[in-house]
Amino acid sequence: MASPPPPIKPKRREKYSKETTGCGLLVSVIKTLDASETNEQRQKEKLKIEKEFKRSDQLLNELVSRHDGDLTKVMQLFGKVSTHVTMSREKIHTVKENLHACKQLLRCRREELKKLWTDAVQQKYVLEMFDQINELRKVPSIVTAYTTKRQYLHATKALTSAIALGEGALKEVEGLNDLRHDLDVRRNQLYGRLLEELAKYLYHVNTQEYLLGFQRQGSGRSSSYAASPFQRNPLRKSAERAESNTKVRRALFEMQQGGAFDVDKTEILEDGEVVDAELNATYYIGIITECFALLEKVPQSLETIQVQMQSELGFIVTRTTQHIVALGPQVPVLDGQTAPVHPLVELLDLLFKQFKIVAETHTLLLKNYTNIIQRYKLSAKNYDIVDYWAQAQIVLQNVLVDYLNIDNPANDEQPRLTYLEQSTSLNTYFSRRKVPHKKTMFKFDKSSHTVGGGDTKEHRRNLSDMSCDEATIFDPTYTSTDKKKRERLLVCPADLSLIRVIYLPVMNYIFEIETTAKTGQRCSLHAFLAQHVRETFLARGHNRSLQMTIESLSKTQDAWKAIVGADEVKRLGLNRPLLQSTVLVESRIRETSNLIRDLPNYSEDLLKMICALLKTYRETCQAAYRGIVQPETEDKRIYSVAWLKDDDISRFLKTLPNWTDLKMSHMRRGKLGGYEMSEEESMAQVQQRNIREAEMLTSNLCEGGISQFEILSDVGVLKELAIMQQSMEWFSGRISEFASNLRKPIVNGVVANELIAPVVVADGTIKVLTNLALEFDELANTCLLVLHLEVRVQCFHYLRSYPSDRSRGDFHKGDNLEPDSKVLKLTKVLSDMDEAFSATLHPRKVKYIFEGLAHLAARILIMASNSMESIDQVSVQRMCRNAQALQQTLSSITATREVALDHARNFYEMLYMKPEEILSQIVEKGAQFTEMQYLNALQLICKNRGVTDQNMLTTYQQKLSDLLGPKPPLGVTV
Repeated sequence: MASPPPPIKPKRREKYSKETTGCGLLVSVIKTLDASETNEQRQKEKLKIEKEFKRSDQLLNELVSRHDGDLTKVMQLFGKVSTHVTMSREKIHTVKENLHACKQLLRCRREELKKLWTDAVQQKYVLEMFDQINELRKVPSIVTAYTTKRQYLHATKALTSAIALGEGALKEVEGLNDLRHDLDVRRNQLYGRLLEELAKYLYHVNTQEYLLGFQRQGSGRSSSYAASPFQRNPLRKSAERAESNTKVRRALFEMQQGGAFDVDKTEILEDGEVVDAELNATYYIGIITECFALLEKVPQSLETIQVQMQSELGFIVTRTTQHIVALGPQVPVLDGQTAPVHPLVELLDLLFKQFKIVAETHTLLLKNYTNIIQRYKLSAKNYDIVDYWAQAQIVLQNVLVDYLNIDNPANDEQPRLTYLEQSTSLNTYFSRRKVPHKKTMFKFDKSSHTVGGGDTKEHRRNLSDMSCDEATIFDPTYTSTDKKKRERLLVCPADLSLIRVIYLPVMNYIFEIETTAKTGQRCSLHAFLAQHVRETFLARGHNRSLQMTIESLSKTQDAWKAIVGADEVKRLGLNRPLLQSTVLVESRIRETSNLIRDLPNYSEDLLKMICALLKTYRETCQAAYRGIVQPETEDKRIYSVAWLKDDDISRFLKTLPNWTDLKMSHMRRGKLGGYEMSEEESMAQVQQRNIREAEMLTSNLCEGGISQFEILSDVGVLKELAIMQQSMEWFSGRISEFASNLRKPIVNGVVANELIAPVVVADGTIKVLTNLALEFDELANTCLLVLHLEVRVQCFHYLRSYPSDRSRGDFHKGDNLEPDSKVLKLTKVLSDMDEAFSATLHPRKVKYIFEGLAHLAARILIMASNSMESIDQVSVQRMCRNAQALQQTLSSITATREVALDHARNFYEMLYMKPEEILSQIVEKGAQFTEMQYLNALQLICKNRGVTDQNMLTTYQQKLSDLLGPKPPLGVTV
């Protein structure tokens, strides 16, 4: 029966001060009675006190009656307690008497009892030893059971306690030698198992989870684990996970407090799958480092971890490569979708993110090691996260070596890197190293004997070449002995140009590594990448390609004759062919422009090479131009080139409106995609301009005429010159566009990352490119002006008579109905030129070349009369047919009626008239020719009609002067 509950003390309803309680109240009453002067006051005080007494007595009675049961229980309990106390005193008294009696008896049997006690103690110790031996015999099975359950701290505690017992109190027991040896072996086995578990949580668990969660954009693949039908009930699993997470956090908190802790309460995790991965790894890493401390393996474990870093990171490379290859080829890009990421960029991104996950786990491990070293006061030297990143850089270098087809100096002897690596223990110098394989003198990759010869690939030892079965991809126990036979496996073919794809991502990784290191120096990966880009990719690749391009252009004889095909012209968006050499050099510039976006840190070096290339190509183009226009002998000259070298003629041609309009339309072509039509000149303006040009060229013509050796008679040469002009002009525009794009900061839009700042090109480099573009444009202008002048020079050559032919006006031979043979040659040459120019030049340029040529031809035909001593009717007819033939040819070329040649024909038709008729025509219609031309015509008419009277000729001249007077001539004047 349960004992009744203890009584509860009643609450006081009112608190009394010191004056109203106890003696204070009595003293107050006495003072009041003593101070009273009359009996009435004392009576009143008495009645007041009696009234208060009665009220208190009544209150007391109420309380007693209310708590009568509690008082009864208290009294009963007090009585029981008093009884027990009395009985206890009696028992103690009895014990004292018995002890006193025993003391008296022990004094009599002391020696005998001492011997019996000693025997009992020995017997107890022997029994304890037997118990300890039995426990030792059970330790191996206990350790095995704990290890199977992954309760490593229990196993370590049991094993270390057993070893301490076997080497302590039971050290002299020879029968336990085998057991001690077995325990030592199990200790090493447990240490190895702990290392495997640590490697699993350092390199496998988190990275495997991240890798399995990776999925390409648009890919329909998913993790088999996520779709497994054998998963636990989600609600049950969620509750178990929350409970397990709480237990793990409590255990971690106890472990972080330091000092001794209860193993049974700390290692409580039974199923690691119901715990968050991060907590699970944190928990086990803390348990494993504690086990290392108990096993006295902290220094050895630190050294082993550092030795295994590179190989374990290499396994991550292998697993990631296998995973990307297993995903298959990327889905083709549809319209409106972003381009897929390059497989190598995908691989490097996955690797670096996994390396960062491993770095975070190493940071957690280092904190645990620091705690262990301080708590156990060990002298072991802890490694640093910088050492980990040093090994990670070596692995990334090995990956780059495989994909970039370069020799990695870090693979030969695995030297300790001077950057970011801190001094390690001396044991690493004597550690076992990989034996370098023999280098073969020849490669038989392309031979038919290598199809089934898998053994020839075993010399390949680079990390990213490893391949294993799918079952061992994520196996934590997969060691270096399993990778002796493997095939080369890459996510994409190895190529030196892959550096362009990966440079910016790798530079982002380098920036993060250097930020983590905080040494202010370049990391080894940065130095490796810079050396490869500068000494291998640029010096032996891109720059060498540029140099070979220039050498091939300068040494090839037909480099200035070969033009691009129709498909290439269509691809470039052009309507006229260009030189293959120009397109080739422009493609090199375009490649360099793309390369600058891919390698922005080397923009200055690349632009220096481009400037050197352009300067060399400029010299080559100028030499080719000179080879076209310069004859074999130095004493002869090309008349059109000589004219162009004359500053007056060159400056005059460039000030004419047709030239300025042509250049302005070319400058606006970039915006409209073609030549823009400018404001057309009026007929009077065109006539005045053509007259000025004809007069300028005629005045600069020497008296001896132009010989066959002073013209470019081969239309093929003119075509070459036209193609060069079109190529140089197009090339100049491309260089100008390239230079203008460089004024903007260089930003690669493929890799969007704010870690790499945009690169700004120096103004001096842009100015050099702009000047080179102007020089190429000037060469194009020179070619066009030479063609413009060459057409006019050939008109002089074919239409102007030589001194030997000037004596007679009937020097023409052949059919009277046919034009002069030289005129026919000229029309044939002009037609050939038009055909050649139309196929190679823009119509606007063809128009510039032939526009105004009719005025010059008409002027030459009319001026031919100055050198004639006489002219018959047949000669007049032939001259008219000459003008008509030239008019037909030029009209078909320019698609306009050349009225200037009508004027020349009218001049010679005027020779059929009498002098009086000519004068009457001037009076009626006005002057059509100049006074000098009229005078020449009157002289020829007079000679043809046999008029020898000089006075009559003088009369005609006087009338002509009177008619013309100071008035300006009317009509078309040539």
